[in-house]
Amino acid sequence: FGKNITCWSMQAFFESLEVPKDSENCQLAQSFNYICGCQGPGYAGASTQAKKNALVWVPRVTAMLSVMGSLFVLIDVLRERSRRSKPFFQLMAQMSFFDIIGSVAYAFTSLPIPSNFYFPGAHGNKASCTSQGFFIQVGTVACFTNVSLAVYYFLMIKKGWSQTRLKKVILWLLICPVIVGMTFAFAGIPFMGNLVLWCNNSAPWWPDIPVAIAIFVATFIMGSVFWDVYKKDQASKRWRQRGDSGSGNSISTKVFWQSVWYLMSFYATWPPYLALQYFWASGKAYDTYYFILFAGALVPLQGVWNWFVYARNRQLQGLRTAMSSYISSRLLTGTSFRSANRSSTNRSSTNRSSNNQSDQP
Repeated sequence: FGKNITCWSMQAFFESLEVPKDSENCQLAQSFNYICGCQGPGYAGASTQAKKNALVWVPRVTAMLSVMGSLFVLIDVLRERSRRSKPFFQLMAQMSFFDIIGSVAYAFTSLPIPSNFYFPGAHGNKASCTSQGFFIQVGTVACFTNVSLAVYYFLMIKKGWSQTRLKKVILWLLICPVIVGMTFAFAGIPFMGNLVLWCNNSAPWWPDIPVAIAIFVATFIMGSVFWDVYKKDQASKRWRQRGDSGSGNSISTKVFWQSVWYLMSFYATWPPYLALQYFWASGKAYDTYYFILFAGALVPLQGVWNWFVYARNRQLQGLRTAMSSYISSRLLTGTSFRSANRSSTNRSSTNRSSNNQSDQP
């Protein structure tokens, strides 16, 4: 409010005026009531110090977890040359790399917010706020890479493309998300400002349109893949009833369910925060504390969900390999045992035959 302006003087100022409840001055006073420790819709509806601290630390913790999850996936992909050359792992590496950038920016939460907002933990200025918002926007490349991942599954499952053919288009699947994400990151620099939890593009409506389009496109593509797998599954059941082998579909079905898990991690991250952004753009939901906390905790978490799905697939693959090796070893052991028994039986029969011949006159 300025130097030497105390809370009681502000209160006296507003009490001396006839201020309608729906006037801009009343809303202004309510939006800054957290500075005086008053209850109300000021700091995202946080009416206690514990709630204010939660708005700072819950997203910070989830962002750090996301960094660790994405780092695990990135290291696991990069350490083996065979993975680095495959389109799927290249997409996962890019998604993890940009998620790390965005999650690190999210992890600062209120720290880069200019200190004159008096938010808990806010010690920044205009430059730090702009920097945080820019790198959060750069992190949305991970969101757009989800669309490329959906296209990858579409081409592999529905169109039946081989890995060799996919390698011819993987460059476009990698470049397009980067171009879109970086374009909006640079375009948003003049509009970076305080968005309660952190600094981000504060312009109304348009900054979130690319994310909304990405969610729609990924959903449409995976819906098409789902319908294709469903039809193939129904055809496979008819083949099995006729005594034909329908095992050729099993691989595409397994890959399809892998794609569903990755799409679910996409949904668990972006839609709640996107809804919050549109509520804010319409002038609503500024005091919906639990919704703000919920959306703010989820939006940095894509690295965690990706790690969970990635590790789950690795564990299932390892389990299948171990079971296959165990069954093969048991079959080999059983075959060797039966061969040894047959050899022993043959030797015994030969010995008895020789003895019988020697006993004859």
